[in-house]
Amino acid sequence: MKKIPTDVLIIGAGPVGLFTVFQLGQLGIRSCLVDCLSEIGGQCSALYPEKPIYDIPAYPNIKAIELVKNLEKQIKPFNPKILLDQKVEKINEINKAFEIITSNEKLIQAKCIIIAAGNGAFGPNKPPIDGIEEFEEKTIFYNVKNKQLFDGKKLAIAGGGDS
Repeated sequence: MKKIPTDVLIIGAGPVGLFTVFQLGQLGIRSCLVDCLSEIGGQCSALYPEKPIYDIPAYPNIKAIELVKNLEKQIKPFNPKILLDQKVEKINEINKAFEIITSNEKLIQAKCIIIAAGNGAFGPNKPPIDGIEEFEEKTIFYNVKNKQLFDGKKLAIAGGGDS
């Protein structure tokens, strides 16, 4: 099992986790991010990259994906270790520090753990329709990653929250 030494493990690579890397980096503290998604940005990347966000300091209006790209640039100088597509499965306290094992069998050694998981692992609430998988990402979508796919088309939107 490969050992990854770091000062701080951050669970969650959404905007809060990414900004935490920046804040720690400013203090000279090394960090490692773990996220169950396949890309950084949390819900901003996975669910609504085109959605405008209005409550970010110094940005009266910024698209979610632009915010994630800006955060990615901001943390780059601090060279965080980023582990995607995996979850923290086990945490052991050893000598006033932690050994963390992920679902991809990475062993992280950290002095501190910060949980920035937001809503955590999430997925769509799919309608209970036999064979629906055949239409997913073709004519049935659970989120909008690219608004241009729907230009000039008739749509039906069902659901709550951001829908």
